[in-house]
Amino acid sequence: MSHAYASVIEHVPFHADPVLAAIDGHDEAWSMWQVASETNLRSARAAMDQALARLVATPYATRFGAVALLRHLRWHIEHDKIADAAVLARASDAALYLNVDFHPVEPPRGRVAPVLRALSRAGEMVACVALIAGGLC
Repeated sequence: MSHAYASVIEHVPFHADPVLAAIDGHDEAWSMWQVASETNLRSARAAMDQALARLVATPYATRFGAVALLRHLRWHIEHDKIADAAVLARASDAALYLNVDFHPVEPPRGRVAPVLRALSRAGEMVACVALIAGGLC
């Protein structure tokens, strides 16, 4: 995501999109879970799971809310290795709504990625030339 989205999201008030408050609530619960002592670990984990459930169930009302939700979920999917179907489906739904062409999880990059990208672009160029040549004929 570009940094332009990040700067705009920070200026959208919480009352404009309920998902922003849910993201903040999940962030707070996650932070408390990270620093919880052994005695409070179970209750902190339960609070974090409840906040995640609220986050997944909260609708976004703006495109900025959808971007914030997708960025938030994507970070947690990658960082916490979340494989929960509801979380992955919610991230995919936000990506589909935003019409972005990437998965909720960043695909691993290999040494062949630049070659595949160049081949894809070359295929697009050949298709464009064929369309133009066909139109001229």
